[in-house]
Amino acid sequence: MALFAFFQTILLLVSLSLRTCQSEVLSEPLPLTPESLEVSINSAQQCLHLQWRVHSLAYHQELKMVFQIEISRINTSNVIRVDYYSTTVKWNQVLQWSWESELPLECATHFVRIRSRVDDARVSEPRFWSNWSSWKEVNEQNSLGHKASSVFPVDKLVEEGSNVTICYISRSHQNNVSCYLDGVRMHVEQLDPNVSAFHVNNVAFVRETGTNIFCEMDPKDDAGTVLFVSKVLEAPKDFSCETQDFKTLHCTWDPGSDTSLVRKQPYQSYTLFESFSGEKRLCEHKNWCDWQIAQDSQEMYNFTLVAENYLRKRSVNILFNLTHRD
Repeated sequence: MALFAFFQTILLLVSLSLRTCQSEVLSEPLPLTPESLEVSINSAQQCLHLQWRVHSLAYHQELKMVFQIEISRINTSNVIRVDYYSTTVKWNQVLQWSWESELPLECATHFVRIRSRVDDARVSEPRFWSNWSSWKEVNEQNSLGHKASSVFPVDKLVEEGSNVTICYISRSHQNNVSCYLDGVRMHVEQLDPNVSAFHVNNVAFVRETGTNIFCEMDPKDDAGTVLFVSKVLEAPKDFSCETQDFKTLHCTWDPGSDTSLVRKQPYQSYTLFESFSGEKRLCEHKNWCDWQIAQDSQEMYNFTLVAENYLRKRSVNILFNLTHRD
């Protein structure tokens, strides 16, 4: 009888052990909640920049995770953006993500929060979302100073054909707001008692000194800014090189439209790269550049000409044989 009781006890312990083992295999670790969320602002780029950590990740552990990011405007219930960011997370890693706002960040208070879910094949189902982080408030209006009113963005540079949102902020409640784009009255939408906004789609190049924007209301309270609209940078055309003395290559091209603007300096620059030698040269002119021929009997030159301004890059390539002088 005692022997039977002994075996019964052993079987019970084995059964409990198996259940515990199965539970450990099938269960997912506790949700890894994003922590230490920090939000910074790049006003010139109209960007929110987020960074955070997952502190509860074990030392030297790596997991594939997906993060859900919510952005609200004016109040937390007004969610304007939901994004998903997937990456492999390491212990103590600082994670980063950025978002560009179509509305200048000075025009409204924004709120950001984040949560996560393990998305790793090594982790068994079910997979579930962590708790949300606390809302982070971003209020650029606190940095406006003592001005009675302002228009944003300030002296923004965009390419022709872009869509732009402009806002007018005043310290007093707004009434009968009028906004003008180069003298043309725009349809204005009131975002809150102190902020109005309007949209310009497919903005056109008007002049090199920029497009004037002006807003006013009753009682008298006005402000303005300049929108700099650049022509679109073109890829260089008719790129070619030749030599008359086998000492210097003279390379020329058609740069297309000039994108330079008065008071704004993303002037066009041109750089010549040669892939076989690994050398490069910043060209002093917009439509030609000289290149010294190597003294090591290099016959083939693989040139890349890069045109660049503040907004974009364009490039073209040619393969030039020094012995062919057609």
